Amino acid sequence: MCQVQGEDLIRALKRFKSLAKQDLLASERTNDPCFWRTHAEARRKEYTRLIHLVENSGVEKACVYALQSYKKIRLNNAEERNPEQDGSRQALELFFEIIGSSPGRLGKWLQERQIEMEPPHDAFFAQETQLV
Repeated sequence: MCQVQGEDLIRALKRFKSLAKQDLLASERTNDPCFWRTHAEARRKEYTRLIHLVENSGVEKACVYALQSYKKIRLNNAEERNPEQDGSRQALELFFEIIGSSPGRLGKWLQERQIEMEPPHDAFFAQETQLV
């Protein structure tokens, strides 16, 4: 299912993370700096989590995390624009595109392989702080 090797996936995620940093810096020039700064921070945070998971637990665990997080965001879909959720959702959707899958196909693939759908519990995630 995953058509991207770990090293290539990390390289792509690092590139997207650097683009999010550029967006973070450019957010001050937008009509809503607070929204776009928070959006870019959320994207960077997701990319950092995904990179960490791929490096330390493998692509499969990153896929499980991405799918679980994406489902959670979709369930919390608020009527108001939420920059943090929007940024996280966008980062996760780009992750799915990088690996050449969709959330639905990835979920079926993980089920077929009987992979535990429990997201990884990691001290790294508990230590996250705001990037700005």
